Amino acid sequence: MLSAITRITLFVFATCISVLASAQLPDTIRIDTGLIAGEAASNSDVMVYRGIPYAAPPIGANRWRAPQPPASWSGVRPATAFAPRCIQSGFAPGAEQVLSSEDCLYLNVWTPAQSQDELYPTMLWIHGGGFFAGSGNGPQYDAQHLAAKGAVVVTFNYRLGTFGFYAHPELTAESPNNASGNYAMLDAIAALEWIYNNISAFGGDPTNVTVFGESAGAIAISALISSPLSLGLIHRAILQSRADNPVLGYTSQPQLTLAEAEQAGLSQMREFGAANLAELRAAPAQAIYENFPAGGSVNVDGWFLPKSIFQTFYDGEQHPVYLMAGTNRDEANFFGPGIPDLATYRNTVNELYGDSTEDFLALYPASDDASANAMGKQAFNDEMAFLARNTAGYQADWGFESYVYFFTRVPPGTNRGATHVSELAYVFNQHDQHPEWTDADRALADAMATYWVSFARSSRAGGPGLPAWPGFTGNEPGNVMVLGEEFGAETEMVPSAGKLEFFESRHFDALE
Repeated sequence: MLSAITRITLFVFATCISVLASAQLPDTIRIDTGLIAGEAASNSDVMVYRGIPYAAPPIGANRWRAPQPPASWSGVRPATAFAPRCIQSGFAPGAEQVLSSEDCLYLNVWTPAQSQDELYPTMLWIHGGGFFAGSGNGPQYDAQHLAAKGAVVVTFNYRLGTFGFYAHPELTAESPNNASGNYAMLDAIAALEWIYNNISAFGGDPTNVTVFGESAGAIAISALISSPLSLGLIHRAILQSRADNPVLGYTSQPQLTLAEAEQAGLSQMREFGAANLAELRAAPAQAIYENFPAGGSVNVDGWFLPKSIFQTFYDGEQHPVYLMAGTNRDEANFFGPGIPDLATYRNTVNELYGDSTEDFLALYPASDDASANAMGKQAFNDEMAFLARNTAGYQADWGFESYVYFFTRVPPGTNRGATHVSELAYVFNQHDQHPEWTDADRALADAMATYWVSFARSSRAGGPGLPAWPGFTGNEPGNVMVLGEEFGAETEMVPSAGKLEFFESRHFDALE
């Protein structure tokens, strides 16, 4: 990992080089490992470079190690095809692709630059998928129209499931940092360091980096801005539908300590039948995938993450970055049918809230199975919305511009409402992929892409002819941008003040 002083020195050097660069972005670009050649994107004036290695393949002895530097190459490496996604299966977009591999640490760059000294804001996308699925590849993250708004956009793959999060005492002992697990998060650090060293070759600014991501990607961003290892690498953050808080019916467990993660790893090794780490590293990747947990989670390892994410924010020790956060109105509809009946609802509420059960039921009353299901989903949606406001509020307390959105548009042809992931095509302004969209959809997508890039450029979300997006200063009406068929500052708070106060009290009770 690079020190802050090293990062500053490299930036000064890169700036000097960029001044000498050609006035026209060359067809072939030199990065720190060699020459690459990309191609024009299909429906815009943007150039795209796909499948660039940002770390060595995490195979063999590199399985469950911090990412190692990628090898250099001679000649010109074609950068016109996506690399394999990381090993996975599941529901996430792109998970049905056949091509997957343990050798998967590659990234993709979309750039509108015409010269290498333009210094466009840089945006790094971290995909969702519950830490068990997804990739930076595929049409759902085609970033050409977002980049055309005036940003260099990078997407990348990171290790998933057991490959990205396995902890074990032997791994901790061999680590110079006395830590294990969190390899997926170290992949993200490596991608950020690659950006710092190389993005100026694409016309991007290495000192103006916005990290944006959805669901598990937003959790990863929360972890990154809680980690000392990313200091100086991230300047703004956009958290879309962060979903790691306890929510009714889908309660997340508290973050594991390193010791707890190691004990889980010991048990998994025994069940697999391996005698030691060497045997486990020698096992075929498919055997590991089939016999270990598919998902993963960030542990408090004392190195990447000194304390839990929530505790870090509560103590005011997160990075002082500019921040945008938000959720979708019907998030819960994505995650299954919900609570089945009134008895289960009441039992679940009592287990979650104990002495506060009656307070909760006064806010979310249910008298039959149907209303129990509806109230359970509404509480899910509201607690996620609380978390977005809460996170933005912490940053606003630092004096950094923070923004909150509430996405309400129901995409045409869907019957689940404005559910989890619904905002993605709008953020990436993918109007050419959706012939079913109306003029309202196209206008919303154009506006959201403009807001996102404006925030990445200047820390302020705005654009010519667009409604003013108010900065978030607390839980008062008018502090949140509603993004729907029409968009503008909220006229009433959703969730209500009473619901926000309830979740805030429960949140702080868990931390104090």
